[in-house]
Amino acid sequence: MRKTGIILAAVAVAAVFAGTSLAEGLRVAVIDVNKILNESEAGLAAKKKMEGRYEELKKSIDAKQEEARKIKEEIDKQKVMVGKEKLKEKEDALQAKINELRQLTQEGEKEMQARQGELTREVLKTVEAKVDVVVKADKLDLVLEKSAGVVHYSDSMDITQRVLTLVNEDGKATPEKKAAPEKKGGVGGK
Repeated sequence: MRKTGIILAAVAVAAVFAGTSLAEGLRVAVIDVNKILNESEAGLAAKKKMEGRYEELKKSIDAKQEEARKIKEEIDKQKVMVGKEKLKEKEDALQAKINELRQLTQEGEKEMQARQGELTREVLKTVEAKVDVVVKADKLDLVLEKSAGVVHYSDSMDITQRVLTLVNEDGKATPEKKAAPEKKGGVGGK
């Protein structure tokens, strides 16, 4: 929905400028935000966090699946020997494990979606800030997202690599910025 709005706004701006003499001075750039999300240090760190949490959830789900499988095997082995009441208890226990597994899976999916959105938003804030830096430096009038329907553009219009470099530089400077106040606080506190 947001991309559609951006495309429509870009088309409207381009249409307004196309009919005027300002069209000659219109400075346009193209960016591939997905490439930055996938290749930047911040994006890779976010992906690593996601993968780590995914593995934790997967282990938990796998353990529940194994418990359910063992109960099922037990039921299958003892079906003939165990009375109806005991069999019913085991089937109820199996169903409880299955329900628990289903709930755990659904909660895990929701958590992963929420985390992905949160981590992506954090990286996008940095990307947007760095796009602003490039826009101001190059005095750009319009920046189009490559995946939002840009059919063709000149490579000289692509600012993706510049923004990616700025995002990575910002990521390297961030730990130093965080470490510096801690050192000052530690020295001043003594």
